Amino acid sequence: MYKIFQIILSAFVLVSTFGCGAKELVGLGDKDRTIYNGHKYAPTSHVAIAFQPAQVPKSCRVFAEVLVQLPPKLTGKDIESAILTEAGKRGADQVLIGQSRQGDDKGTRFLYYGPDREYLCSEQCGGWKFGFDLWEKQGEWVNIGYKEWGKTEVRYDVPLLVQLVLLQCR
Repeated sequence: MYKIFQIILSAFVLVSTFGCGAKELVGLGDKDRTIYNGHKYAPTSHVAIAFQPAQVPKSCRVFAEVLVQLPPKLTGKDIESAILTEAGKRGADQVLIGQSRQGDDKGTRFLYYGPDREYLCSEQCGGWKFGFDLWEKQGEWVNIGYKEWGKTEVRYDVPLLVQLVLLQCR
């Protein structure tokens, strides 16, 4: 019994020492997705928006897959501002907005899921395969599209979770 304890303890220390997320390994913690670890691009001042993959130029590469948590009482303009500010800070030329659902009120948080390597949006965009563990636990669908985007008269009384990808098109 003592031998088994020593082996488990040694494995735990080894994983901890090499920074492989021992807390995640044993189920005591989650990866902090609010920290952006992707490619660093120079900030941009103009970010284009798309709501359909077909609206994205063929040369654009996805460099960040993101779920955005937004608090209630935001307008379409507030949402536009929050997303475009973050995208510009990360160096995006364009943002592809996916679907939106009612979420939990955690304030405004950008949760980064990858990708491990950039990929052409024309080849893979629109599958929305990241963050499913969080996405599937959300509430009803909420529309954020052309009619709502950037509008001060559109107000969301519920917290939201929005899918998006950040694109580099140069």
